[in-house]
Amino acid sequence: MKRGGQQTISMNAVRHEGRVVASLEDEIEDRHRRQLALARYEILDTGLEAEFDAIVKAAAAACGMPLSLINLIDRDRQWAKAMAGDGPKELPLSTSICALAIAYDDGFEIPDATQDVRIAGNPLVTGKSHLRFYAGVPLKTPEGIAIGTLCVADDKPGQLTDAQRLILRTLAQQVMTALELRVMLRQHRRSDHRSKAILESAVDYAIVSLDLTGHVTSWNIGAERILGWTEAEMCGQPAHLFFTDEDIRDGIPEQEMGQALLHGRGNDERWHRRKDGSRFYALGEMMPLKDEDGAPDGFIKILRDHTEQRLAAETQRADAEFMRGVLASSADCIKVLDLDANLTFMSEGGMRVMEVSDFNAIKGCPWPDFWAGQGNADAIAAVAAARAGGVGHFQGGADTMAGNPRWWDVQVTPILGADGKPERLLSVSRDITEQKTAETKLAASEERWRGLFTSMQEGFFLGELVRDAGGRAIDYRFLEINPAFARQSGLPADCIGKTIRTYVPDIDQGLIDNVARVVETGDPTLVDVDVPGLDRWFEVRIGKDRGERFSCLFLDISARKLSDVRRAAMTELGDRLRDLSDKAEVLQVAAQVLGPALRLAHTGYGEVDQDRETISVTQGWAAPGLSGLDGLFQFRDYGSYIEELKEGEAVVIDDVSVDPRTAADADTLAAIDIRALLNLPLMEHAQFKAVLYVAKSAPHAWTPEEISFVRNVADRTRATLARIEAEARQRTLNLELSHRMKNMLAMVQSIATQTMRGAADLDTARDVLANRLIALGKSHDLLLGGTLSQAPLTSLIERVLDIHRDRSDRFVIDGPTVMIGSKAALSLSLMLHELATNAAKYGALSNANGRVTITWRIDEDGRDAPVTIRWVEAGGPSVVAPKRTGFGTRLIGRGLAGSFDGEVALIYPATGVVCTIVAPLRGLMASETTEPIH
Repeated sequence: MKRGGQQTISMNAVRHEGRVVASLEDEIEDRHRRQLALARYEILDTGLEAEFDAIVKAAAAACGMPLSLINLIDRDRQWAKAMAGDGPKELPLSTSICALAIAYDDGFEIPDATQDVRIAGNPLVTGKSHLRFYAGVPLKTPEGIAIGTLCVADDKPGQLTDAQRLILRTLAQQVMTALELRVMLRQHRRSDHRSKAILESAVDYAIVSLDLTGHVTSWNIGAERILGWTEAEMCGQPAHLFFTDEDIRDGIPEQEMGQALLHGRGNDERWHRRKDGSRFYALGEMMPLKDEDGAPDGFIKILRDHTEQRLAAETQRADAEFMRGVLASSADCIKVLDLDANLTFMSEGGMRVMEVSDFNAIKGCPWPDFWAGQGNADAIAAVAAARAGGVGHFQGGADTMAGNPRWWDVQVTPILGADGKPERLLSVSRDITEQKTAETKLAASEERWRGLFTSMQEGFFLGELVRDAGGRAIDYRFLEINPAFARQSGLPADCIGKTIRTYVPDIDQGLIDNVARVVETGDPTLVDVDVPGLDRWFEVRIGKDRGERFSCLFLDISARKLSDVRRAAMTELGDRLRDLSDKAEVLQVAAQVLGPALRLAHTGYGEVDQDRETISVTQGWAAPGLSGLDGLFQFRDYGSYIEELKEGEAVVIDDVSVDPRTAADADTLAAIDIRALLNLPLMEHAQFKAVLYVAKSAPHAWTPEEISFVRNVADRTRATLARIEAEARQRTLNLELSHRMKNMLAMVQSIATQTMRGAADLDTARDVLANRLIALGKSHDLLLGGTLSQAPLTSLIERVLDIHRDRSDRFVIDGPTVMIGSKAALSLSLMLHELATNAAKYGALSNANGRVTITWRIDEDGRDAPVTIRWVEAGGPSVVAPKRTGFGTRLIGRGLAGSFDGEVALIYPATGVVCTIVAPLRGLMASETTEPIH
């Protein structure tokens, strides 16, 4: 059987009927439309109501069942509004049979649940309920949306009769009628105040409302002014009191009400009576008041004092003439149909709006045939309803006789004969084309606003407070969010229906209290919110919506707040480092400032052994509740990024489980609460000496501002350490100067002694000594020109030989950059001086053509690599090896061996002296040591 018929067939047929083949998108759309429909009725979780209780009792009695319920299908549950018998008040949708029944328009019946594969395993069947028989009829809104069922059930197999099925469907319609009535009553209550204000302002009109029996139910100030009675005096009294005796005798009040019911309004122009007995002539109009279904509910009579304008015509004829005028001028198309729905009359106004030039051309035509498609079906149903004594109502589109499309609101009511039975039908069609066009424009406008809501850059969400059993607000639930809020907060787009504590369990209760204050007082507020779980700051504008609902507009001010925090942290860092002189204390303070400012899990400085690839951490900072990282660590146990650090490059990793450098060791890092890290290497002479590490316990996208802040902290820390080191070097300098002075005096004494010992006469001794002291002084000048610890080899050679440079090509000096430490500089400068002195006396520097080439090379890598320095003379007189070894030659031979573990080879080929010096790079770079100052 197809969808809409009585359901008693197998699961395969159900799958064919659309429940399984329907797309997921259709299912989601159906659920959404059902939620909106339920929200309109405001029925969920309300108390017992006699009207609904009576319906389920009637259903149980009519069907002979021990259990009957009105079940409503919510987002994830089934909830019973009314129940006759012992059944579940609420069930999850996963066990709901009614959730299946809503798909079948005419009903869903299961004779024996144990034999039905769809629900045989349902807990209601297998559990203590022992459900065997079930029958349910969907509860459908006027728009055709199924929001629940009226159902009956038994713990024994069974089957309904056709009559019982009809009763069940009829009672289901009665449920929807009651729900629609609730909506209309609620709407009426909301408009009461406005209506009353309008009525009270019409002081020139007597506006009186009556019930269907003609008794007064309300009485405005205008009525009190014109008729004399107060509202308190008139409420509950018959309207006959302000009619004349003649009119009462002639039944005029009843006729007015009948005319209003028959024609939609009743008009009179007659004498009326005041409280004091005086008469006045009034123009009056009476119109029916109708309920939400269009059924008469009472009357409203409007009178205006027209005593000065006497009308001569008979009251009843004046009423008839007035009605003809109304029909002629009305924009409604008013028609009278026979019981077969054929046209017998059309008002002049109706002919005008329907663009009918000759009514006779269409007289007798079936009125439903003027409608096409669904409109034709609706017209036939409306005629049937009116023929049965009810009211038919629908809206639909139909062309005028000129072919112009129009949209109509149509009501068909019976015209009763003397026997009280319908003898003709009254059809009133109102042109609502403009209204429909306005609704279409409104829908388009709503779509534009929805687009704005979706595309706006500010975060927005609609929420609902969640309270505990004591009524205290403890959480709130998301009802709607826009994409900007999802981006700003980091919450998933499907968080609707979930609470904020689902995602941020430790959210500040103060924020929830602020929301509760706004909901309870209606006063909006503006607050700054720090959400540590999301690592963001927001400026939040909170406003009340309705009930427990509220709206929040979020402006992300994280950048501004974090900038303020970082600025304050740099100020604090500068203040705390200003007077420190201990390196360990400086590093500890830097970590203490850096950690809270960036909400880190760990931070600190570690000393690096580049060769062993280890980092030693002492006094590292850790967030409260976390263990520190003090100890010795192997870099490669925590990733493969050490090569980048060795090259002086910062390592930035947002998620250690994703980044290829750390993914393989992500669990190891997670064990020490590191899921995002940033390492800045500290280099000395191109060597990786230390690292500043920062880490977070959750994945985090490091921003350029955060990286810059870490670099600033590192720079400030380096500056402070440099200051401490400079102060220490100054203290060392003072001691080193003293030490060097002693060494220099000892050297002078030694040089003088050796010089005097080998000199032939005083003049020669004086000259040799002077030159040797000059060389000694220049070597000291060279060292003092840079630092005390080292000097470039090129500069040392050039300054020592400068006194012998009488032309530009006298010396050729070539070799790679080598820094000479203080320990070797003095000895090497004296050796070069002796070689140059001998060359000036006997060798290449003794004539105008000679030249000296000084070259050096480094033969291997590393600090122990041998350095070869060669002194080669050419162009001078023929050389003969000396027969006697003087002090200068002995100085050359012994100097490097004693200073830096070097070797010297001095040979005398005829072309010129060649001196070769070989020493380890480590020895050449060594500096003299001084005892540390305590």
